[in-house]
Amino acid sequence: MSLNLDGNIITRVDIVDDKADVRKIMAMNVIEAELKPIVEDKALPPLEQFVREATDKSDAAICDYRLNPGRYAQFNGAEAVAMFYEMRWPALLCTTWGKADIDAMRVYRKKIPVLIRTDDLNPDTIAIGFEYCIREFKSDFSPGRRPWRTLVRIEDIDEQLSPPMFFVVLPGWYSSDKIRLPMDLIPLTLRGRIKPGVRFHAHVNKGAEDQDDLYFDDFEFD
Repeated sequence: MSLNLDGNIITRVDIVDDKADVRKIMAMNVIEAELKPIVEDKALPPLEQFVREATDKSDAAICDYRLNPGRYAQFNGAEAVAMFYEMRWPALLCTTWGKADIDAMRVYRKKIPVLIRTDDLNPDTIAIGFEYCIREFKSDFSPGRRPWRTLVRIEDIDEQLSPPMFFVVLPGWYSSDKIRLPMDLIPLTLRGRIKPGVRFHAHVNKGAEDQDDLYFDDFEFD
């Protein structure tokens, strides 16, 4: 059986995880969703080659975030899903959702429509996740993913972290918590503007209910 999502047919799903037991569980969930798993059970080629080969043999993908252990891949799942996104090809990212993972993937978060806790992966979340991807490719954003031009205030900087981080607040967002962002998120030409007290605008999905789901893009400094 296949999924027909607004004219996009999904039959074969690429399974990407460095652990064989997790790949098996992912594949079982794909089968229960009445789709065909294509399991990546060998070390992956470089990112661009992997993406090209995956899109040739599959219609969508499910990727774990941590792919580097055991030399399974030279890249992480966020990088892969972001590249798939640029190609308008549906892919879901799975993670254990540790804070370190969220910080590291923030650079790619705009291009990750669906982030699923590994334990929450099931036939329903797979089908719904692929639907969200297809809709977003057609600029039909869910409320929590729609970008808005938003005022951002820098609260602090920690250059001792690797990579360096800065902390911001979104005035008007329902949470007043500081949001930690990697300096790599800011274009090189603008990083000298990152100082406590500085305000700037960015496109942010301020409809997100949790700061882990926020992405920041299109930075504007006065």
